[in-house]
Amino acid sequence: MSEKILTVVVPSYNVEAYLEETLTSFIHPDIIEDLEVLIVNDGSVDRTEEIGKRYESEYPETFRVITKVNGGHGSTINRGIEEAAGRYFKVVDGDDWVDTENFRRLIKMLKRLDVDVVGSNYTMVDHVTRKPTKLQEYPFEKVEYGRIYHLEDIVGKTTVSMHAMTIKTEILRKMRVKIDEHMFYVDMEYITFPIPYVDTLIFLEPSVYRYRLGVPNQSMSIKKMQANLKNHLHVLLRLERYMEHMDGKLSDAQRQYMNEIIGWMIGSQMKIYISFPLGSGKQKEAMAFDAFMKKRNPGAYRSVKNKAVWFMRYTGFLTFPVAVLAFKHRRNSY
Repeated sequence: MSEKILTVVVPSYNVEAYLEETLTSFIHPDIIEDLEVLIVNDGSVDRTEEIGKRYESEYPETFRVITKVNGGHGSTINRGIEEAAGRYFKVVDGDDWVDTENFRRLIKMLKRLDVDVVGSNYTMVDHVTRKPTKLQEYPFEKVEYGRIYHLEDIVGKTTVSMHAMTIKTEILRKMRVKIDEHMFYVDMEYITFPIPYVDTLIFLEPSVYRYRLGVPNQSMSIKKMQANLKNHLHVLLRLERYMEHMDGKLSDAQRQYMNEIIGWMIGSQMKIYISFPLGSGKQKEAMAFDAFMKKRNPGAYRSVKNKAVWFMRYTGFLTFPVAVLAFKHRRNSY
C-alpha cells in the first residue's frame, strides 16, 4: 500500500440520501492511491453502512467503513484521529461533498507541502436549488494565497473553519484531548484544540468543500440552535477552560487566535439569545453571560466582532428588545 497523503473522515449518521454523492466526489484516478477515506458509521439505522461497504468493496485500498455505537459528531472525529493513516487529515460530513477537481488539486499540493494547517475555500450550496448561496470566494481576503505564514502573521486577519481546514494528523494526536461526544457544535473544539501545536499555515484559493445548506434538522438552523442553546454554551465554556489549562504553553499569537474563536462563539451565543421572543427571560441570561465572560476572559470578550453585541453592551442591554425585533424582522424577510 502506498503512503497516504490525506485521510478524509466522513462522519455518517443516517445519510443514505447523500452519501453516494459524498463518496463519489472523492474519486479521481490521479489521487486515489494517495487518499484514505474513513466512513465512520455512527450507529445509523438506514442504508448508510451498506452504501459505504459498496465503495469499500470497489476501492479497498481507499475506502474503509468503521461502524460504531452512536456517539455524535465528535465521536466520529475522535475515532478518525485514532485510525487515520494519512499525513494530513480532513473532515467532510456525510451530507456534504467536495469539488472533485479542486480536491485533486488540494492533494497534489499537499504532496509538496510541509505546513501544519492548510486553509482552502469552500462554497455553501442550497440543498433544494443546488445553487451556491454564499461563495466563500475570499474568506482569507487579508492573506496571500500560496504563501506560508507563521500563526503570528495571520492573527487578527482570519481564522480557519472546519470546512476550510486540512491539518497534519500528528498535530491532532499531539493535543491528547478528546472532542466532546453526544454534543453539537464540536467543530469549534476540532479547530481550537490543535492551536497550541500550530505554527505554520498556508491558504489555497481553490474552493474544495461543498457545504449543503437547508438539510432537515441541520444544527445551525435557528430552531435547532434554540433547542441546543445549552450545547452551544457548553462547548464555548469548554474552549475557555481548555485555553486556561493550556495558558502557560501558549504563545501570544496562539492565545489571541483562540480568543478570536471564542469571541465568535460569544457573538453566536448572543444571536441565540436574541432569537427568542420577548418575554422569554433571555435578556437576563444574556446580560449574566456577558458579564461572566467579561470577568472570566477579557481577551475573548473584546474579540467579539458583532456590532449589535457591542451596541447592546454600550447601552447596558437596554437595546436588547430592539435586537430581538430586528432579528425577527430579518428572519421574516427571507
